[in-house]
Amino acid sequence: MSDKIPLINMLSNEQACIESNLSNKSRFFDRLCKFPKLMSFFGSDVYQGKIYTKSVGGFFQKLRKYLSFILIGIFMLLPWFEISGRPAVLFDLEQQKFHIFSVTFWPQDAVFLIWLLVLAVFLLVAATIVIGRVWCGFTCPQTVWTFIFIWIEEKCEGDRNQRIKLDKQSWSWKKLYRKTLKHALWVLVSLVTAYTFVGYFYEIKPLVADTINFQMHSLGAFWLLILVLGTYLNAGWLREKVCLHMCPYARLQAVMYTKDTLVVTYDAQRGENRGKRKKGELENSQQGDCVDCSLCVQVCVVDIDIRDGLQYPCIDCGLCIDACDNVMEKMGLAPGLIKFSSQENTQAVGSAWLKPKALLLTVSSVIVCSMFMYAIYTRDVLSIDVIRDRSGILYQQVDSSIENTYTVKINNKAALTNSFTLQLEADERFVISSDPTIYVPRGEVDTLLVRVRINNEAVTSYKHSISFVVKSGDNEKVLARQSSSFIAPF
Repeated sequence: MSDKIPLINMLSNEQACIESNLSNKSRFFDRLCKFPKLMSFFGSDVYQGKIYTKSVGGFFQKLRKYLSFILIGIFMLLPWFEISGRPAVLFDLEQQKFHIFSVTFWPQDAVFLIWLLVLAVFLLVAATIVIGRVWCGFTCPQTVWTFIFIWIEEKCEGDRNQRIKLDKQSWSWKKLYRKTLKHALWVLVSLVTAYTFVGYFYEIKPLVADTINFQMHSLGAFWLLILVLGTYLNAGWLREKVCLHMCPYARLQAVMYTKDTLVVTYDAQRGENRGKRKKGELENSQQGDCVDCSLCVQVCVVDIDIRDGLQYPCIDCGLCIDACDNVMEKMGLAPGLIKFSSQENTQAVGSAWLKPKALLLTVSSVIVCSMFMYAIYTRDVLSIDVIRDRSGILYQQVDSSIENTYTVKINNKAALTNSFTLQLEADERFVISSDPTIYVPRGEVDTLLVRVRINNEAVTSYKHSISFVVKSGDNEKVLARQSSSFIAPF
């Protein structure tokens, strides 16, 4: 009996250790449950807030797809295009120059940036008043990249029901493969996005070459890492949370909406009372056209029921319209139970465009955009800045002439030619002693030391007015003019 006591104690101790380990594991998983996104990453069904969207076909889905292809294509390809040996679009922060196609903007051109921001806000407000949050639903980068990530998720894990079942299943090699492939593709898209975005501030070709040769600057590597993580988290994990909780536009839209604003609307008068029924069944006068299939909720990327009325999370993407129209077609009913319409008149869809406020905003937007484009088009392609010599010597006697020295700065903002001629305009016979031909590449600044002379016999006063003129080298067209003065003893 005494021999069995140590064995019993040992078993008891072992059982206690096992219970302790299980208790520790239980506490560990309890702690993990406090981080639902982490549990969702490992495929646990503990996190019930994950939105599983159902794919749907239709007009608005096609429109979004084509717009996304166009916008992503422009975003991805633009840094690779070159004009005169320079990227078509390059925001060179080090040199403090913004190259946009054939135009170069300098810090002194910040007024155009201010006007551009004001114009963007005006257009956003005008569009929201007339057609709601179509920016969010069709062209916002958050929406576009989210749909890309959802498309990858569908290709790797299957449709909505298959993804739900996969997350509820225990881990297997098949599940591990699908999850790994999905996240690998997400990271790949995030990496391409990050490189493209940095390519707008750092020439894309040297950026790729520096990466291959392991010569990338630490600042560039830092921003690449930040952008990869930001894209991966925003489009892969946060998704609708950005629209619901982080974007201020969602909170401000209620101030901009009017009764005539076109928004995604459920026609409750036609749809209620909703209820299940099959195609071909006799119509019940007490039952509306809504068959309560809940597809409008399953396709919604922000997980709302549009039948509950207008809600601020709605981004007006139109997916619920496509889903409902597909069901109406199968049931032999007229489409448009859910559609873009105003709260004032759900029957006249196009009437919102004919309202005085909508027409005024549309015309005003066209006028403001035209004025901005005209200001850019008529902007001086070249500027000149003339500074007299500040060494304290007003003039010097050189042989039989009086000479003044000037520092001339020529800024080629958008002129495609590189060759210019510097000339003087004055009543007296002033001459430039230096070479009048100047070479300034587009987007560059050249500083010259210019000496101007006049014969002693031609001096008529102590101070003479002169103008420095820059002309193009081919057609003698005056591109810039700057006035100055010439000092001589008298």
